[in-house]
Amino acid sequence: MLLSLLLAASGIGLGQDVRPTETELRRARQLLIGPWKIVAATDDGQEVGPELFRSRMVKDGRLVINARTITYVTPETGRSHVVGYMINPARQPREIDLISPDERILPGIYKIEGEQLVVCYCDGADAVRPAEFESKPGSSRLLLRLEHVSGEDAKVTAAESADEVEMKGEIPVPPPSASHDRPRATPQEIARDRDLMAGLWDISSIRDDGETLGAALIRQKVARDGKLRIGSRGVSVTSPVDDSRRLWAYRIDPAASPKEIDLINAADSILKGIYTFDDDRLIVCVAKDEDLARPTAFEAPAGSRNVLYTLRIARPAPKPEPVAEPAPPEPTPAEIRARKEEEIREMLVGSWSTTDSRGTLVIVIRPDGTFSGTRTLARPRLFQPGVITSAGSWTYANGAFSANVSSTTDRDMLGYSYVNRLQSISPTSLVMGGGVGPLKTYRKL
Repeated sequence: MLLSLLLAASGIGLGQDVRPTETELRRARQLLIGPWKIVAATDDGQEVGPELFRSRMVKDGRLVINARTITYVTPETGRSHVVGYMINPARQPREIDLISPDERILPGIYKIEGEQLVVCYCDGADAVRPAEFESKPGSSRLLLRLEHVSGEDAKVTAAESADEVEMKGEIPVPPPSASHDRPRATPQEIARDRDLMAGLWDISSIRDDGETLGAALIRQKVARDGKLRIGSRGVSVTSPVDDSRRLWAYRIDPAASPKEIDLINAADSILKGIYTFDDDRLIVCVAKDEDLARPTAFEAPAGSRNVLYTLRIARPAPKPEPVAEPAPPEPTPAEIRARKEEEIREMLVGSWSTTDSRGTLVIVIRPDGTFSGTRTLARPRLFQPGVITSAGSWTYANGAFSANVSSTTDRDMLGYSYVNRLQSISPTSLVMGGGVGPLKTYRKL
C-alpha cells in the first residue's frame, strides 16, 4: 500500500485533555480540504526530490484532502489509494493521525505556513508523535511540504473525492484499495515465462525507431557475437567495442495482453515494453525512454521511439569428435586443491534461500559468473518497495565467496561488494558468513 499515507491532514479531535470545538474543527478542515501538490519531502533525514515523488510514489505529486480521507494515485500501477485521517487543531503543534485500511495509525503534526501545508508524521514500528517539524536520520519520520493546487488542475474527480470510511469509535478507517481490473499473473505464470526466457539468445534483428540494424552491425556495435543472455532477474550483453558488460534488471507480467516487460537500468530508469514467444523466437518491443507509453503492438516505425528486438534461442556449437588421449598423470597437491575449488564452485551454482530478521533472501548463482538476488522484506520502510532485486557477478577462491552488485532496485546497494567465508556446503545446504557477523544457513531450492 505504499504507505498509503503519504501525507497530510485533517479529521477529528485526538487529544485526551485538549479537544477542539465543532467550530474549530470545521474551520480547520476547510483550510485543508482540496487538491494539494507535494513540493518538498524529507524521509528519515534524506531529501526526496519532487520528481521522484511524481514518478514513483504519488502520481504528479498530487493528493486530495476530503473531510475524512486523503486520496492519491501510484504512478507505476495507476491504482487509487485512500487514507483516513483525523486532526486536533486545539493542540500545539496541531495534531494529525493518518489511518490505513488495516487500521494502522501514524501519528503526526501539521501547520499552515504561508501558502504551504507542512506535515510531519512518524512511520516507525513504535511510532511516537513528533514534537517538531523535522526529519533526522533514524527518526522514521516523513516531513512534507505541500502547496494548494489552483486553476484548471484544481478540478477534483469523483475518485479523488471518495470520502467513505468505517467509523470505529472516533477512528475513520478507509476501505481497502480497489484491485486491478484485469487478473494479475500468478507466481507460477511468472516462473514459467522466466524459465522460457532464461538462457543465451542470438539477436536476429533490431528495428530502432524505423531503422533496421543488420546482423554484422549488431555483432560489431551492439553485442559481442550477436548474443544476449537472460537470467531469472536480469539481462546482459557484452560490448564488442570494449568488452564491458551491460546489465538490466527486468520484471514481467504474463497476465497482461500483450504480455508486459519492464527493463530497469543502472540509473533506475524503467523502460516499458511488451513481449511474446513465437516458436523458438522471443520478440520484445520496448519504449526508448521511461517517459514514453508502453508499446501496444510489436512495431517500431519511424517516429515511434520504440525498439523491436527479435531473438532466437542460441544453439550449442557441435561437439568435436572425441580424440583418444593418454591417461593423465597423477595430480599434484596444487591440482588437487584447484580441483576441490572447482567442485565447490559447481556446487554453489543453483538457487539458494535464507530467512533472517529482514525477511527472505533468494539468490540464484549461475555458472557464467553472474548472480541475481531477490530480497522480500518482512517489514519494508516508508516508500521502500517490499521486494528488492539485484544482480551482478560472483567469484569463489580460497574459501571466500565474493559478490559484486552491478544492478539493483536499491540504489544504496549499487556497486557494493560482499565477501563471505564459506564454512560448509552440501548438495542441499550452504553455511557462510562475512567478517564478525553471524553465520547464515542457506537451503538449496
